[in-house]
Amino acid sequence: MAILFNVGCKLNQYEGSCLFEKFRTDDNVIIVNTCCVTHEAELKSLKKFRQAKRNFPDKKIIITGCLVQLKPELFVDCEKIDNEERNRINEYIFPEPKKSRYFLKIEDGCNQPCTFCVVSKLRKKIISKPVDIIKKEIEWARNLGFNEIVLVGANIGLYGIDIDSSLIEILKESLKIKNLPRIRLSSLEPNFITAELISCIKDLPFCRHFHIPVQSGDDRILSLMGRQYDSNYLKNIFELITKNFTDVAIGADVIVGFPEEKETEFKNTYDLIQNSPMTHLHIFTYSPRHITEAYKLGDPVSNQEKKKRFWMLKKLISEKNYKFRQQLIGKEIFAIIEKKRGMVKGLTDNYIRINIDQICQERELRTIKITKVTETETFGTVVR
Repeated sequence: MAILFNVGCKLNQYEGSCLFEKFRTDDNVIIVNTCCVTHEAELKSLKKFRQAKRNFPDKKIIITGCLVQLKPELFVDCEKIDNEERNRINEYIFPEPKKSRYFLKIEDGCNQPCTFCVVSKLRKKIISKPVDIIKKEIEWARNLGFNEIVLVGANIGLYGIDIDSSLIEILKESLKIKNLPRIRLSSLEPNFITAELISCIKDLPFCRHFHIPVQSGDDRILSLMGRQYDSNYLKNIFELITKNFTDVAIGADVIVGFPEEKETEFKNTYDLIQNSPMTHLHIFTYSPRHITEAYKLGDPVSNQEKKKRFWMLKKLISEKNYKFRQQLIGKEIFAIIEKKRGMVKGLTDNYIRINIDQICQERELRTIKITKVTETETFGTVVR
């Protein structure tokens, strides 16, 4: 059997899984699926490549992913598959991932003008999967025993602009599927969270969880980033979500140490998060990518200052997440069963991982009562 090493986001995991299906029965193939969204992701990808060459010197190494697009010269003595070729190979493949949830790629590509983002340079062309194929893949995942589908893409809000469709159309069409698994949206840009979208997803078995690439809470930094909204727009989005969903989880991507980010501007981001209903964060220290517009601004914020801001946000969101989970003690919530390092856990629709002391089957959807929370963990018992 082939071996797959995946680095990067849920989209990368899906694409790697599809490519693995192509070579599954070939014992001579090692696939390394790379990422370059940050310098850290680039280093991790190179480490996986070197490990593959060192540990499997006699096997065929296939390298794919965004780092191959960005810096193909880093990879020698291997077969390279660029993103365009990988999309062609994967077009008619549905994967069989060994996971508790099914990541379903609905589109590729992003044409937004963010100045810091390398992905939009490497995946610029919008390619949307036809609605009928998405419906078939949802049914495929359901028949494999998956009770949660996560819709993923480079920018899922752009879905359909190349085929006269939309994300809302997918969600409406999915209602026609018998025994529809619960649906979770992956990262969704703020400008695509509208009253129409909220109205649509309220009719679905929808996970009460939004992950929003906020990036900053300061208007000047947002402008430098090429983001097409301001902090007031974000506040209105938070209000729209919390008015329509109880106990909803709101996560965000945030970049600290963007070029020229002053301490007062970071404070605006801190205050936005502190006063928002956010429950979790992906915090990134700014990482210059040489083909982006922001690269021309240099990297003037020191690493020491970036780390300080990182840990300030880390502490803040840990406190907010703890308070969020405390409010759920005694409540019963549906959760997907996961097995992690021999332990049984449940992932709730509002993105809480619960430690369970009972035997359950992975991928099951069970009702769990939250019994206890600590600053870092949540505990519960299966009710039914």
